[in-house]
Amino acid sequence: MTTQREYLAEDGTPITNDMVERWAQEAEDGFPNAVLTREDDPFPSQGDMRAHTIRIPNELWKLVEAAAHAKKVSPSEYTRQALSSSLAQSGLTREQRILIYAQVHGLTHDEAINELIDKALA
Repeated sequence: MTTQREYLAEDGTPITNDMVERWAQEAEDGFPNAVLTREDDPFPSQGDMRAHTIRIPNELWKLVEAAAHAKKVSPSEYTRQALSSSLAQSGLTREQRILIYAQVHGLTHDEAINELIDKALA
């Protein structure tokens, strides 16, 4: 005899098999009723860019190319997005993030703070 495990949502709501089946079907259908939004990229891919050489294993590069193809972006754009996401989650201090934002956007420290406040209040 097997016992069925019970799962609860964060708010304590029981997760039923019907809910899981519905979510799986929505995923397979590509989330047709979903409204997707894109968060602002803290390190935008516009502006002055330079080529930089990095050394990575061939197998990792193949994965980058495959992932980029799946997202319909270039390997360079995929790599920029991955690096940006990693940096955004890297545990940098508030001050370090402000300084990076200022450098990326060619702003002074105070201008960066004002621009970030304006974006947050918009």
